Amino acid sequence: MQTAEDVMGDKTMPVTGGCLCGAVRYESSDPPHDVSYCHCRMCQRSSGNAFGMFASFRRGAFRFTRGEPKLYKSSAFAERGFCAECGTPLIFRYVTLGPLSEEIGVSLGSLDHPEDAPPKSHWGIESQMPWLAIHDDLPRIRTEEDPDFIAHSTAADQGKE
Repeated sequence: MQTAEDVMGDKTMPVTGGCLCGAVRYESSDPPHDVSYCHCRMCQRSSGNAFGMFASFRRGAFRFTRGEPKLYKSSAFAERGFCAECGTPLIFRYVTLGPLSEEIGVSLGSLDHPEDAPPKSHWGIESQMPWLAIHDDLPRIRTEEDPDFIAHSTAADQGKE
């Protein structure tokens, strides 16, 4: 019988993580389906850094095991969560469009084993710092080219009418 600490392939399962002070902890029974750098201005400001990094999980496989993040609606179509005690940025999620909202982005640095989640792409590259050179062959996506972003922002705009 496998335990929670068993390794699935080269990934530790379940995927676990939390904030710096330990007040908020989470786990996912599924591995992340996407991991990306995000260079958009909102992620830069939210992380206080040149970019954010997120591992995306299916919401149905993800749960908080201790505490809950404080939520901040960062746009008409998304919210971010952070630890109210220590301030660690923890999650990003879309709040529009039903099934397309069925994923949650978790800050990569909050994972217990971030080494198990290598990035697959760069997103929001129109805002990438010109002095930041990351030499890899990963796909680079502009915000306005991302179909999920377009769908969520369009739904939010239609909701205003």
